[in-house]
Amino acid sequence: LVSRQFVDMSRIRIEGLLAAFPKLIGTGKQHTYIETENVRYVYQPIESLYLLLVTNKQSNILEDLDTLRLLSKLVPEYSYSLDEEGICKHAFELIFVFDEVISLGHKENVTVSLVKQYCEMESQEEKLHKLVMQSKV
Repeated sequence: LVSRQFVDMSRIRIEGLLAAFPKLIGTGKQHTYIETENVRYVYQPIESLYLLLVTNKQSNILEDLDTLRLLSKLVPEYSYSLDEEGICKHAFELIFVFDEVISLGHKENVTVSLVKQYCEMESQEEKLHKLVMQSKV
């Protein structure tokens, strides 16, 4: 539904990795990651959907799990309904959140409250634009 890449990768490769994921997960398993020949899928169910990180196998699994845990706390904060429609409706906000948590493929040292603060910040241009729009109404 929403995908954000932090490394250069073709669309076909990304779609292939995402298409392979549902076939790899089993029901009732307690693991939160799956390793294939080339990549590691780190995932967490969120209602009927999955929050998924696709990393290389050399990445630090503990950092990956920590990143996933942080994202899983933030997604419900920005998409109030955790179904396809709700996620798609808030896609841009979610991408902004992902960008605050992950920079150049590495987790930033941030908390839920810091990410929320960063995403709520407004520039002077935004404030001016809002004032102009309100005055037109």
